[in-house]
Amino acid sequence: MKTIAFVCVGNSFKSIVAERLAKELTNDFIFVSGGTNPASKINEDGEKIMEKRGMSMKGYKPHSLDDLPEKIDYLVQMGCGITCPMIKAKNVINFNMDKYPSETLIEKEIIVNILEDKIKELCNICYGYEVFEIV
Repeated sequence: MKTIAFVCVGNSFKSIVAERLAKELTNDFIFVSGGTNPASKINEDGEKIMEKRGMSMKGYKPHSLDDLPEKIDYLVQMGCGITCPMIKAKNVINFNMDKYPSETLIEKEIIVNILEDKIKELCNICYGYEVFEIV
């Protein structure tokens, strides 16, 4: 089974929400997330947005990159200006999420929608379907 890791700085919003969304979409892959500098808790707005979608974040908490499994097939960077040279992965994809503002609840809802679309495209890639670009 392929392992997909979503990474960012704090692992409190984008990467951990991506992990949760992905787990809702399919059980065919192992999804994990981590941050270079993990926050102490999940972003409250992100938690509210996911609850509104019927997806509880109960049991989820920010993790360090050190907590990620040794074998990663797809390392998905959220953007956020991070690089992960210490993590070996067969494939590295950058979702470039840093170009989207995330100050307000509405902006964060837009980000969650964008993440969901990108994750669907990523899953298609992992299933072996041809996808031209994750934008």
